[in-house]
Amino acid sequence: MLIKNGFLINPRTNTEKITDIRVADGIISEIGELSPNENEEILDITGLTIAPGLIDTHVHFRDPGFTYKEDLHTGSLAAAKGGFTSVICMANTKPVVDNTDILNDILERAKAEHIHIYQTAAVTKGFQGTDMTDFEKLSQNGACGFTDDGIPIMNAALCCKAMERAAKLDMPISLHEEDPGFISENGINHGKASAHLGIEGSPSLAEEVMVARDCMLALHTGAKTVIQHISS
Repeated sequence: MLIKNGFLINPRTNTEKITDIRVADGIISEIGELSPNENEEILDITGLTIAPGLIDTHVHFRDPGFTYKEDLHTGSLAAAKGGFTSVICMANTKPVVDNTDILNDILERAKAEHIHIYQTAAVTKGFQGTDMTDFEKLSQNGACGFTDDGIPIMNAALCCKAMERAAKLDMPISLHEEDPGFISENGINHGKASAHLGIEGSPSLAEEVMVARDCMLALHTGAKTVIQHISS
């Protein structure tokens, strides 16, 4: 197959250009201004982009426990359809990914899919925000990071300790930033629209105070810290 007139993006070589690509036996064999061979299928993709597989670092395949919403197989098919060849699944499954048995089960089943599926592990057991999981053991068994996604870690000292452990392992820690003490009704941002609807909503302060705290903890610990789904 000869793919013509695609806009090629290659971060590794710092390339951005319109070019042609020849595919032979499922492998890219040539890139450049190419003329078709005899009996070669030609695909003109003018206006479309050619790029390495995209990576989504925050997905929910809902497996195990909520597979009526999604599972590893349907999630991987959806990802591939959108051009994503690598994904990182969050740990808020049922049960929570807080031990190696659950982690190993997910990663073993993920091998059957045609994209790269990575799995985070929980920061605290059962997302309860009190007892930390075994970071070292989970990382040794394939966890790619740690998160209590969907649940804020309100205990600052515990969050600091978790960051220290993550930093020691050179692994990222990903945080849901929302102080529930400021929120009476979640689901909508506090502002003119929420006031018009008579709903208090969630004020930006609820997010900002947690982000400020955890940025300070990240600076103190040197942890690779991800602030999740920021909105303010």
